[in-house]
This record gives sequence, C-alpha cells and structure tokens, in this order.
Amino acid sequence: MRIPLIVCIVLFGCAGAIAQQPTRNTLGLALPSKYSCTPVKDQYISSTCWSFSSTSLLESELMRTGKGKLDLSEMFIARHSMERKIARHLQLKGGNFFTPGGQFHDAVWVMKKYGAVPEEVYSGKGRGEGLHDHSEMDTLLSQFVGSCISRGVTLLDVFQQAFLDSTLDYYYGKLPVSFSYKGESYTPQTFLHQYLQINPDDYAEITSYSHHPWYSKFVLEDKYNWTAGEYYNVPLSDFSRITDRALDSGFSVGWDGDAKDNYFDFAEGLAWLPGAISNFQAERQQAFEDQSTLLDHMMHIVARTTDAKRNKWYYVKNSWGDKSNSLGGFLYMREDYFKMRTVAIIVNKKAIPADIRRKLGI
Repeated sequence: MRIPLIVCIVLFGCAGAIAQQPTRNTLGLALPSKYSCTPVKDQYISSTCWSFSSTSLLESELMRTGKGKLDLSEMFIARHSMERKIARHLQLKGGNFFTPGGQFHDAVWVMKKYGAVPEEVYSGKGRGEGLHDHSEMDTLLSQFVGSCISRGVTLLDVFQQAFLDSTLDYYYGKLPVSFSYKGESYTPQTFLHQYLQINPDDYAEITSYSHHPWYSKFVLEDKYNWTAGEYYNVPLSDFSRITDRALDSGFSVGWDGDAKDNYFDFAEGLAWLPGAISNFQAERQQAFEDQSTLLDHMMHIVARTTDAKRNKWYYVKNSWGDKSNSLGGFLYMREDYFKMRTVAIIVNKKAIPADIRRKLGI
C-alpha cells in the first residue's frame, strides 16, 4: 500500500520526537550517592499524598536527629483532618472546597492538637484491607456533607456526630487513646513530644510568587489550601537556594506542585520541560495565574544529583508504591521542572540560610 507523503512526514516526525525523549541512560543519571528516607509507601486509592509526604519528611527528620527509621501513621493524621474539614465546611456553609486533599500545615494542626502514633498502632485500614481504598468512604462523606449543607446544618447534632464517628471508625478504625511502644506506654501527645520530640512549629511552607511582597507571608490562593494557611514568599533564586542548602546540609524537603504536566513521566522516572525558559520567575507567575500550574500532588525531595551535562536533578520520593516504576517509586526532577511546576516547599527552618531567615523574620 502506498502511504501519502503527508502521512510519512507525520509518522517520521512523531517517531523522531519520541526517539529524542530523554531516558535515564541517555542522560547519564545515576542514583545519588547519599540520602536518608524511609521506604516508599502506597497511598493507593486515597487522596492522601499530603499526609504521606508530610510523614515521610518527618521520618527523614527523625533519621537525621538519630531516632532511627520510624514508620508514622498517615491515616491518624488524615482521619483527624477529615473531621476538621467537615466541621469547617459546615461552618462556612459550603463556602470552601471540600476534599480529602490537604497540605503540610494540615498535618501540623493535627500533631499540635492530637499528637502522632506509629503505623503499627494505627494503620487506618479499619476493614482489614491490604491497601488504602477510600473511594467508598469519600463518596459517602461527600453525600453526608452535601445533605447537611442543603438543610442548613452548620454544626452537627449528637446523632449526626454519632453517624460520622461510626463511619470513620468503620473505614479508618477506632482511634487509640493510649498504646504501648517498645515497652513504654504513650498517648498520641506524649509519643509526639516525649518519644519523637518533634516540634511541628520547626517547619516552614515557602513559595515564590510575585503578586505578593517578597519576604512576607500570604494565604496561598489554592483550593487545597482550605484552611487559608499562610506561606512565606521569597524570590525564586532564594527558593532554589533554600532547597539546595537543605539537601546539602543533610535535611530533606517537602514538595507541593503539579504532577499532571505532560512531561511528568513517572513511568520513566523523569520530570523535565522541553525548550528554554528565559525568565522562570515571570513564567511561573503566569502559569500560576492561568492555572497551567496547579497544586495537585505532594512528594518528598530527598537528594539532588546531576546528569552527564551537569544539569541539576532532584531525587524525589513518591507515595504510589515501590512497584509503580523501575526506580522503586522514586523520580528524577530536573531543575527546570522544579522551578516551573513547584508551587511550594516545606523545610526545617534551621535549613534556611541565615540571611534569608533574617529577611523572613524567622
């Protein structure tokens, strides 16, 4: 069969484009020589990447401070946060975005109010399932909240609260009041403060957008920021310097950003952008305003490395399971993708360079 010339051009053009897509081998990427983090977990069918990335960051912090590898419960945080989301959504008469998603400051709020527990104490798998599947629960809770809003309910009565508690107990499991860990008795609060010795206020959420003054704090205009949490705002050069300084000093960094870009190739384990960008600050601002960059995922940056051409890449831990790609659930993110598609970072305040801390008033 004779193929028309135009079809040949399209076919060969596409083949050439595909052939030019980078791979880890052609880039000369190798594993970073040193990084500290706990094993990759699987959030499966649950909108809890924010809780997984938050606990992963804290687990790395515990390793850094000599506590060893601990496995913290993501669902202890997710359940308490869900209760807060429902209460807040009703108080606002449905005026905010109701979602199982969240941010690092949501985990901070839970820890400060309720503490933390190990995974072995609270897996959040109330039905004894092997993997987290929140599809049924999320639908049920959405219908329950929608019904309350339609009837003008702003505060749950005793019967509505009992229904909510029993539903969360069924899907997540009953919350522990006290528990034994390594031969000692704890409550979630004493476990956080006495055993983990984590101070949730030691961490900062930082972004870089020019529609607010530099070195100030502002409420990030994003639907997943349903509690109206404030973020520190720095120029992009400082944004990158904070990240690199943290990684070079033995800290790790939480990542909030866009994982739905066409060049976020998790199967290959690469996130990058084609072409050259002349002004990252201006273009990331435009992408935020026209929503071509959205905050739809959270991960955990554990190291950085370079390719054969000395381009900077970040090594990122995801929460889609260790069988999700050939890197065991990790990803290489090139500097251009980081600058354009990262909405915010989370870092221990001690890892921020001193001159930037002074400007931020930290």
